[in-house]
Amino acid sequence: MIKFTSVKNEGFEGILFSADDTKEKVMIVMSGSNGGMTLTKKTAEFYEKNQIAALALGLFRTKETPKELSRIPIEYVERAICWLKKMGYQNIGIDGTSKGSELALLAASMFPEISCVVARVPSYFISEGLAGSGKNKHPSGTSCWSYNGREIPFAPYKSREFHIGKMLLKEKELHIITFNKEKDITPETIIPIEKITAPILFLSSKHDEIWPSYESSCLMEERLKAAGFSYSFRHVSFEHVSHMMATEIPWFYKLAFKTERQRPKECLSDRKALKRELLDWVENVWETSKE
Repeated sequence: MIKFTSVKNEGFEGILFSADDTKEKVMIVMSGSNGGMTLTKKTAEFYEKNQIAALALGLFRTKETPKELSRIPIEYVERAICWLKKMGYQNIGIDGTSKGSELALLAASMFPEISCVVARVPSYFISEGLAGSGKNKHPSGTSCWSYNGREIPFAPYKSREFHIGKMLLKEKELHIITFNKEKDITPETIIPIEKITAPILFLSSKHDEIWPSYESSCLMEERLKAAGFSYSFRHVSFEHVSHMMATEIPWFYKLAFKTERQRPKECLSDRKALKRELLDWVENVWETSKE
């Protein structure tokens, strides 16, 4: 039986899946530009079913958070860490997907209490936020993230309109990788992953239709090697699975990507491998308590 607790009055909004009340490890999980809690809850439930407590953290498009992916306070993660420590959890990890990977890596570089990092289909830099929804989604002109009221420097989209409808007609899928390439990336927009004091697992797709997560992961691997990073890190790339780097996804998300429709068996195989990689990482690589 899944045990969960809703949290709304601690400076963040989330759902804690307590995994038989074990307090050894807990994973903060966050989804991407879809917002809401649908995929975040599924990720947290995956961990809970495998005896790892997980906090599904709301970032935007929930009752207690902003409507758009714009200037989301990094304090949500900071407050969640404080609350989890108060609840008695000894080791706190973080798992972010897509836009959530930006925040996962950024937060881990800022908060040394984080002792394990999973970055799914990640970016190595901070991008511009998003306003609107559906076919009307467009660049916000602001950063995705803020801290102490200040925006985190970001690389803006070159295209100021996305024309989602035309793209869907042409590509027959959610194919916005062209919007996410050739941005003006400056040093201050690059996530300082070298400051992270925890093992890092990068999970990328060679078939990513949203942004070049494989290339970003390779680049971050090289940066960590060059920096003499003292913690474990691993990059696992998948051949077929889409940008939806989840152990399971609702059926309607599969309609958004051609690879999910055309290669369902291969995508299922990738997701089985994804489960194995996640469990190996949190069970065998995640370090003990950090003081």
